[in-house]
Amino acid sequence: MTNGVQISAWEDDPGNGVPGDGVRVTRPAPDVGRAPLAFSFPAPAPAAAVYQPGTPEFRYWTAAEALRRGADFWAALVPLTRWHIGDVLPVLLDEGEDLNAYYDRQALNFFHGDSPDGTVYSGESPDIICHEMGHAILDTIKPQLWGAASHETAAFHESFADISGILSALQLPSLRTAILADTRGQIYRASRLSRLAEQLGAAIRAVQPDAVESDCLRNAVNSFTYEDPVDLPPGAPASQLSSEAHSFSRLFTGAAFEILGGLLNAQAAGGAPTEAQLLAVGNDLGRILVDAVKAAAVVPNWYAQVAAGMVQTSAAVNPAYPPIVKAVFVRRGILSLHSAAQAPKFANAVNLANAVGVVAAAAPSPSLGVHLALPAEHYGLDEPLLVEPAAQQRPFMAMSAAGDATSLQPASSSRAATSYVDDLFRRGRVDYAGQGKPEHQLNHGRRLRSHRVVKDHEGLKLQRVLFDCGLCCR
Repeated sequence: MTNGVQISAWEDDPGNGVPGDGVRVTRPAPDVGRAPLAFSFPAPAPAAAVYQPGTPEFRYWTAAEALRRGADFWAALVPLTRWHIGDVLPVLLDEGEDLNAYYDRQALNFFHGDSPDGTVYSGESPDIICHEMGHAILDTIKPQLWGAASHETAAFHESFADISGILSALQLPSLRTAILADTRGQIYRASRLSRLAEQLGAAIRAVQPDAVESDCLRNAVNSFTYEDPVDLPPGAPASQLSSEAHSFSRLFTGAAFEILGGLLNAQAAGGAPTEAQLLAVGNDLGRILVDAVKAAAVVPNWYAQVAAGMVQTSAAVNPAYPPIVKAVFVRRGILSLHSAAQAPKFANAVNLANAVGVVAAAAPSPSLGVHLALPAEHYGLDEPLLVEPAAQQRPFMAMSAAGDATSLQPASSSRAATSYVDDLFRRGRVDYAGQGKPEHQLNHGRRLRSHRVVKDHEGLKLQRVLFDCGLCCR
């Protein structure tokens, strides 16, 4: 903190469900450069003080407060001592016009854009700020996910980032108290906590009405159940699931939010939950999730691996938790009945694999280390395209559920990678970067490219450039 000086910031998203009706809180001025997980902003920084919304100074301190709060939460929980990119993560609060924000392994990048209610700054929303920071946190915990050619790993990155927004918000006592009052202690209800990025969602909805939820960008309260993303369309209205990462992420986010509500009910034991209990179960959920992510092998059905891991890691946190976690994942189809029942055996398999050193996910390598060659002519290139398949060795076989509740055989790593890369090209998310003949390529106009084709001594490779907050209109 900065010598006890107070600043004014948004409690959560400025939209808060009603344009212009955001809730402000007064908070101690944060020290953004404090380790671990330090941030840097372009100089000069405004003096710490209480500023009015709509000013650059207010936007700076809102972003700084949300980032410091979220980073302190994750740093203590994981624990972490530095970012994947180094000791300091740069923050760029206004990089131009777009209804988006992204993390690109160089900085957290935010933008501004038009909406029916005026200019929207993505870097002014704690929901979006802590979402982008969540990408950087997960990239530090599990860098192997960055380049994995898999629908589920990409979608999980988005889900983890949304969960980061939710759990970071729960660090505020005032928000915990308000949410418990609004939901009458039943957290798994649509609320300011479940609705993410209301203001940006409204701006995007004005341009493309079916691209986002009716009241926000994404809502953690939903009824989606598992389908293999390989078999889903590459895009769909917000009311449906598609294989697109931000769309498919809502399945795991919804399950995690539902688990949060179940853990709170267990803590309250039939009574009215307190804000201290809500803080405790939020921290428990974060710990359970992180431990599962660390242990999970990067494979096409990644959701099931993490879910099985969460069943196991939850037992160490509280013996009452595993039945709750299993029930949610089974209802959602993320875990089959058989996989949920076999979860104790999975734990033994992981422990044995760790003992003999065969769990690839535990390796320190920042990438998956293997490549799959996809045919050049399929993508309008002159050479085969090398991608990183999600093909780590499995210590156990956790599976999601088919429609009849039986275990669903996951797609092979090569099929999952091909489907994922096909969808990237179909949606215009790949920058050819001068590779291949123009007449053989697809011109999608002005689109934010999450990947690019690069050439090195091994050939043409598909390289991830960034993770964005999702569903940009430009």
